Amino acid sequence: MLRAWAGQPAIDHHCHPLRRWPYQLSALELRAAFTEALDPQLAAHHVVHTSGYQDAIHRLGRELRCEPTETAVLASRNAKDAAGYARQLLSSTATGMMLVDAGFATAGAFTLAEQEQATGIAQREIIRLETLAESLIKEADDPREWFSAVRSALDAAIRRGAVGVKTICAYRATLRLQPVDTDALGVAFSATRLRAERGEHPRLSGSALCHALLFEAALACRELDVPLQVHCGFGDPDEDLAETSPLGLRPLFIDPAYRGLRVALLHCYPYHREAAYLCSVFPDVYMDLSLTIPFAGLEGSRAMREALGLCPTSKLLYASDASRYPEVFFVAAAAHREALAGAMSELVDHGIADTTAAVNAGRQVLAENARRIYNLKD
Repeated sequence: MLRAWAGQPAIDHHCHPLRRWPYQLSALELRAAFTEALDPQLAAHHVVHTSGYQDAIHRLGRELRCEPTETAVLASRNAKDAAGYARQLLSSTATGMMLVDAGFATAGAFTLAEQEQATGIAQREIIRLETLAESLIKEADDPREWFSAVRSALDAAIRRGAVGVKTICAYRATLRLQPVDTDALGVAFSATRLRAERGEHPRLSGSALCHALLFEAALACRELDVPLQVHCGFGDPDEDLAETSPLGLRPLFIDPAYRGLRVALLHCYPYHREAAYLCSVFPDVYMDLSLTIPFAGLEGSRAMREALGLCPTSKLLYASDASRYPEVFFVAAAAHREALAGAMSELVDHGIADTTAAVNAGRQVLAENARRIYNLKD
């Protein structure tokens, strides 16, 4: 399978900006890139003992032809020409296009135009809904005017080349979507707008505000014919994992007002089976296993097999969810292809698919599905 896909450029349908090089990378920085933990104690004492990080070090050691130890990997990469090193790793990912959520960008990150020039990989923008909406709330007198401004801004972004919208409602509220309570929405809007007027960051939070915004964005995405990406499942400790199951998004799938809206469920673990179920019963639901692969170690490969129990291969997407460092893009890409190859080979071994069908299914996952649902052109 891996040999058959060697010439297949992947479309990374969900990732984030890289940090501008050159820079030296410390052990704590590299560890922090392979965990969702925010407390520095995790990077200092525990990340090195995770299977995901140990796998990353061994993969990097093989690529750099050095000992598979953190010390050797860092010494090797820090001694190399930064641009050449980054291009070496990114070339090894066989990525032909990145769909980038720039709403999560650290200081010193590339712009999309800079990243395309620096990497030689085509870049397309994904608009982060909440970041956009926060920038517009100060000028709106009421929720209706705010929603109108958001929809106009989304329309303008798509016209200039953005290919999708992403919501991080899971970080700001529950994903158990509820009908909009106009009274609660009005109170939440006024409080958030007041913070903006005071010069404070108007961080959107709470179900009244976030659910109403998500419903408006869903209508806009349907009309603009672009997918809505939804963060589901695990992320950093800012979210309540118990409230991030994609099953709570059911109103988007059954209400005729949203018919035709394409929804891409991101990350999904440990709700990857629930996500696969949704993909199997609703026509416009898609999923990926980004972040799950590679952070979850062997669990990532198991999640791939479990997802393909129900999820059609025409609905599974490839994504790295990588940011900042080329090491994360490299490890995620290699681990994802291996997990996909293992799952497809198992189908062949059980007589469920022949080799040709399995190879073609892998090409769907790596690029063709994203090309179709995001209406991508080379």
